[in-house]
Amino acid sequence: MKINTLLSNKLRNDLKDRTKILKSKVLVFIVFFVFFTAIISSGLFGNKLNVVLEEPSPQSFSAPYTREIEDLTKYMKEQEAAAKAVNPVYEVNRTYTASVEADLIAMFSSLKEEASSQRDASEKAAKLKKNVPFSALQEGTILSILALSPAEVENAQQIAKDVIIGFSEDLNTGAKVQNEVPDLRGYIKTEINKKDISREMKTLLQTFTDVKIISPTLAIDETETKELREEARASVKPEVRTYRANEKIVGAGEIVDERIFEVLRTYELIQVKSPWKPALGIAVQVLLGMLVLILFGMHFKREFFDQWKRFMLIGISMLLVLILGKAFLAINLGNADLNTLTATLIPAAWVTMTLTILIGTEVAVVVSIILGIFVGIMADPSSYASAGTLAGLIALVGGLIGSLSVAHLGQRSDLAKAGIFVMLANAALISGVSLVLGLSWQYWLIGCILSFCNGLLSMVLTIGTLPWFESGFNITSAVRLLELSNPNAPLLKQLLIEAPGTYHHSVLVGNLAETAAEDINADPVIVRVGALYHDIGKLKRPYFFIENQFAKDNPHDKIAPTLSALIVIAHVKDGLEMAREHKLPQSIQDIIAQHHGDSYTQFFYHKALEENPDVPEEAFRYDGVRPQSKEAALVLLADNVEAAVRSHKNNTPGRIEGLVRKIIKEKLDEGLLDLCDLTFKDLDKIAIAFVKVLSGIFHSRVEYPELSPSKARLIEGNRDKGKEADKEKTETETEVKAEARAETDPQKEREDTDRKTEKANAVEEKPENEKAGEEGKHGA
Repeated sequence: MKINTLLSNKLRNDLKDRTKILKSKVLVFIVFFVFFTAIISSGLFGNKLNVVLEEPSPQSFSAPYTREIEDLTKYMKEQEAAAKAVNPVYEVNRTYTASVEADLIAMFSSLKEEASSQRDASEKAAKLKKNVPFSALQEGTILSILALSPAEVENAQQIAKDVIIGFSEDLNTGAKVQNEVPDLRGYIKTEINKKDISREMKTLLQTFTDVKIISPTLAIDETETKELREEARASVKPEVRTYRANEKIVGAGEIVDERIFEVLRTYELIQVKSPWKPALGIAVQVLLGMLVLILFGMHFKREFFDQWKRFMLIGISMLLVLILGKAFLAINLGNADLNTLTATLIPAAWVTMTLTILIGTEVAVVVSIILGIFVGIMADPSSYASAGTLAGLIALVGGLIGSLSVAHLGQRSDLAKAGIFVMLANAALISGVSLVLGLSWQYWLIGCILSFCNGLLSMVLTIGTLPWFESGFNITSAVRLLELSNPNAPLLKQLLIEAPGTYHHSVLVGNLAETAAEDINADPVIVRVGALYHDIGKLKRPYFFIENQFAKDNPHDKIAPTLSALIVIAHVKDGLEMAREHKLPQSIQDIIAQHHGDSYTQFFYHKALEENPDVPEEAFRYDGVRPQSKEAALVLLADNVEAAVRSHKNNTPGRIEGLVRKIIKEKLDEGLLDLCDLTFKDLDKIAIAFVKVLSGIFHSRVEYPELSPSKARLIEGNRDKGKEADKEKTETETEVKAEARAETDPQKEREDTDRKTEKANAVEEKPENEKAGEEGKHGA
């Protein structure tokens, strides 16, 4: 029952802690959402007046900078007028006109047929009246038509074809009256009245027109008509006026016409519409951007969101860039095109480089994309025009290049290279924009200069703010670790001087652990630096540790095993105190505290057992924490393995591998690796890496035997004989050369002879005791 109560309380406390952390994360999210939205949409608000078209201006307005502005209202009206002036393009309805022509021929054929028949006139008229269009005529009219001569009928048929069919297919004259069918019939009937034919025949043809012309014979060609009207619109050139900086646009009380209204709107000097609706749209986009970042982190960087302070780091850094960007966008260079270039100064690369160093490339790349969108909206929140596009591209490209440039940071000077890469990338982007838009070389030059300033500013801000972010958010960067690994670092330099054995041991442990770290996806830089500093506590009493005992005296021989154990165990606590004093990163302090775990000093414990079998084991145990990370576990294993292998002689690769695997198994059985996430596969990789490095360091060497005295005298005698032979050879060559010179110089020959004689006498007069000394020397 008591155990259940304890478990219940623990679960309740855990739930409270998680709820508290979740509330903190939500609060941070809301705060940054509000700040982001306020800064990005701030351009929609301000002291802008609500000017009404065709009413007096409430105040005087002047141009803030030089800009060419088109009279868009007049321009659009002129375009529409030009388009309307283009007549429609018609095409003949061949099927319909052919049908009308066939009906016309059939009408005259029946008329001719009845006129030539032998029937009575009244019968002929009655038969014709049964067909259209004769059915609409009076019998007297039909009889009058039948009475016409064949020549008159032929003439009337030709006139009918010319007027009715010809006009229906006339694309020029006919198109003017083809809009309505009544207009078309009226025009044809009017033309028939003008012809020299009988009144009755005119009546017949007009009746035919009323009956048969029931739809237009010409159709509008929509495609060609549209193309011609678009060409007409394009041919209209807008009226452009250049407004100089500080030039008056409209005075107070003057009527604001369409042109002035358009100028004020272009300069964004007036409130054209309510800002709240676009501000709400910006808020939605900011919310989506932040959610994308969180979802990415939850999917790819889960451990990142477990430490919500890092989310604050991202938010603060993005907020600072947006504030700087807002300030840079407010700079007025006196020209509309040049003002768009102020976005080139926004140091987005500062954020991405900093986040890459402190958190990782993946998060920095996503932040770069989102920041590019935010900056683009902020640069032109109302229209998403060219200014916003350029600003967004600068932030995106510069941010990505900056992040990728420091992805594998090797030293602090690499930040300078990253700044140069950002400069070049932004300059290339400006060059491309200048070519696409056909801008002037002055635009390109100023853009390149500002791009270089951007890269320099990003580099300086990264170097300057990195230590603040590290200390403020308790994050260790690769730059800081690289500085700590420098042999000239204060603690390492002190370790090398005061405890050289410990220093070299730490270097070997670092080599072992770093090699294995790369195989199990641990951080090799943290592992190496942690190994270098894991034994700094030995600086308090360096001579109590075997690697620093260069003399034969061992101070532990003079003190009790329990005291020896206390001294050895204390080096962990001493190391932590020194680490805190020198402000070493928390990750390094963790390795110092965990590199022995809660193991015990076997040597002193066994020694104490010999004196007192009842001695408690707890007095010989480290009071540290078992390794809780791969990095700390690697240092623990490398520390034990290096010390064990170094203490053995006649090491072979096989012996080394057996010893390495034995030690790893012992630490596993002791439970020292229970709290870290190492797998058995990882342990096997660690063993392989350790054996590879140790086999190269502690391999067996060939022992060279000492020479016996007789062999030594023989070798020395051979060397002397060789020297005498070389000496005689040199003297012979000298004599030959002297004789050759003597043939041409008798005086010189005599001098050489005298010199040889003196040398021979000097050899004969050498003391006997000196000769004896030389013989003794050669014999030895």
